[in-house]
Amino acid sequence: MESSPASSARPVLATPAQLQEGVACLSRGGYFREASLEMALSILTESAARMSGVERVSIWALTDDQSELCCLELFELSTQRHAGGECITASHYPAYFNALRSESCIVADDAGRHPATAEFVGNYLARHRISAVLDTPIHIRGEFQGVLSLEQVATREPWNPAHRLFAHAVANLVTLALVEFEAEQARSQAESVARHLRTLANGAGSQPLPAAV
Repeated sequence: MESSPASSARPVLATPAQLQEGVACLSRGGYFREASLEMALSILTESAARMSGVERVSIWALTDDQSELCCLELFELSTQRHAGGECITASHYPAYFNALRSESCIVADDAGRHPATAEFVGNYLARHRISAVLDTPIHIRGEFQGVLSLEQVATREPWNPAHRLFAHAVANLVTLALVEFEAEQARSQAESVARHLRTLANGAGSQPLPAAV
């Protein structure tokens, strides 16, 4: 098998102390009020990959009909590349979707053998040369809405508790970005409605009064 940039320049996973510092650094960032949702998610995936040493970090959102998870943002560490748009279907990967709904996270040190990710062996894992997966569900108002995925490529190291805490912290920041985006949309909609009402009121006020009978 030919080597790829990911295998020839293997990322080194961060130590627990480095991961703790990474979480503190991310938490201090003002991404949510100063950037668009797309920019905030881009910053979070790239920062998480660099801080953790994980080759692929991605954010996926559940579609309204809950039939698919679609990738909003992906960062690949070795190529320094941002991407997105790939989707996975619940009907093709039922064990994975069930695990995301029932578990706090999926910790697959060997993605090809873990019960929740073994369904991906002949497709997604092989296509991206993924060896180990740490997936943390994203919940909004208590409902499963997406997932933060950390993926090692070609070679693998066991995930330790510090990686799980790091992934959970980043997932919380993703949730905050999504909630802030939702709130901003609601504010914009409310302002639009208010402007429309003022326009109607001003128009009504400028109409002449009906003549007395």
